[in-house]
Amino acid sequence: MLSNWRRRFVSILLVSLLLASGALAQVAGYNDNFGYNYLYFGSYPQGANGEVAPIIWRVLGVEDNVAYLMSEYLLFAARIHGDQRNYPGFEKSELNGRLNSEFFDAAFTDEDKGAMVSNEELGYVSLPSVDDLRNKAFGFKKKSDYFFVGTPYALNNGLFRYSSKKYSPLWTRTRSSKSHANRSTKVDGAIGFIGVESDDLGITPVIWLDLSKVEVVSGAGTLDAPFTLNIIKNE
Repeated sequence: MLSNWRRRFVSILLVSLLLASGALAQVAGYNDNFGYNYLYFGSYPQGANGEVAPIIWRVLGVEDNVAYLMSEYLLFAARIHGDQRNYPGFEKSELNGRLNSEFFDAAFTDEDKGAMVSNEELGYVSLPSVDDLRNKAFGFKKKSDYFFVGTPYALNNGLFRYSSKKYSPLWTRTRSSKSHANRSTKVDGAIGFIGVESDDLGITPVIWLDLSKVEVVSGAGTLDAPFTLNIIKNE
């Protein structure tokens, strides 16, 4: 089995050779040998004082030339719904509406939006599901894979962080068997649930990107050097 540094070196080398030769680097989903592809897409406040920076996404998978992307970092903290006694489910929740309006408009340009794919039930932006977090094909194989870190902006604006640890809990879009709650990550990588009025859990959005509408122009696809994309304009 390749060590982490060898996997990273081989991945960077292969992508660099492709770019140098003029061949188009291919955005791919998680691979056991090389790990994740990472890419920049959109932008959002991330610095301690709200400085805007490109959003880094990990590519969970690619199907029919559509990439399923998950934010590498917790971008902000929020509740899912303000009335947990009358919680209608995630699709009709306050947070789902916010992700597909306020966040969608803040994070993506009109050109970006043209390359995104709308999910029939969830819209353009959603949260990962519990099934996503349990999917080994997406790279989630051990509890530490659920240790997600918040941006300085998120931490300065209400994101809870476990004492003496660097990571925070995150919401999923999956409803709990308890009608007032959704599934969420817990300390030490457990998956549990919490009432949807809780407003200090992290948000790591997921989106769907049409790869036929973008091209890689730079980067190695690693966390240290994510792919930079160009939106292909129709002539």
